[in-house]
Amino acid sequence: MRIATFWHSGRLRNMETLCLASWLEAGFEVDLYSYGTVEGVPEGVARHAADPVLPESLLQRLLPVLRKERRAFQPMMNFSDLFRVKLQERGAGLWLDCDVLLFRHFAVDPGKPFFAWEDRHRIGSPVFYLPPDNPMIADYLRVLESPDLMPHWLGFRRGVLRPTFWRLLGRPFSPADLGITVYGNDAFTRLARKHDLLRHALGVRVFYGWNGKETLRFYDADETERLEDDPAVFGLHLHHKLHPTPRPAAASLYGRMLDRLGKRLPPLAWLPEGGRTGPLIAPNLTKTFPIRRP
Repeated sequence: MRIATFWHSGRLRNMETLCLASWLEAGFEVDLYSYGTVEGVPEGVARHAADPVLPESLLQRLLPVLRKERRAFQPMMNFSDLFRVKLQERGAGLWLDCDVLLFRHFAVDPGKPFFAWEDRHRIGSPVFYLPPDNPMIADYLRVLESPDLMPHWLGFRRGVLRPTFWRLLGRPFSPADLGITVYGNDAFTRLARKHDLLRHALGVRVFYGWNGKETLRFYDADETERLEDDPAVFGLHLHHKLHPTPRPAAASLYGRMLDRLGKRLPPLAWLPEGGRTGPLIAPNLTKTFPIRRP
């Protein structure tokens, strides 16, 4: 089973470089899809053009109309949720977000879904695999073929009540205004339940042993729980991030993994402690995709 991931363009941050190196160290073949040159990629990662999977112009259609403050980051998040499902349709392998760190190899049955609970309520989107004939994919293709990209799996509040209210007020909106997770973990959970696939979900600890703000323990030199030594933990999604480019403490999990994977890492650029970094989530897409007024 290959691992597939996506980075739009530009330099990987040190944390993502470390994560990709951990996939190689765990014995996986890795494919990185992008729309432009990506720097900081560990040697051994195969690179592919993203255009044959989804056209880059789709980002323009994912811009929030009402929630303009989210335009700097949400389109890329929504886009990657759709991109990973298109990769499943193509049989490209297991999807991992670039901020998933692996501790060991694990097997994925190509005939069965592979994902895990992120918490007690939702399936995580950072680790995701579907066989190409899985019915969840057909639900996504239906949305991608629609003129407005409106998900048909939303609950009453987001799928009916809120759009109706906005229409009555005469306020134009896009599906992105309905929330960051409309194509992501909320969608995956609803569709997995619809198609009776939740029985395949692994437990929270397998990839989300520390979740949300708990993942700040990744940087803590005094953290005593060594997730990497637990055979029941395959990896960790580094959900809540500090600025990833100042050099971490050697005793932290971050520091230990840097030491463990050092031979696979390209040269990394570290800022001095307390140094400023750029945006953590995504570049401002409005510079590339000018906003069109509705």
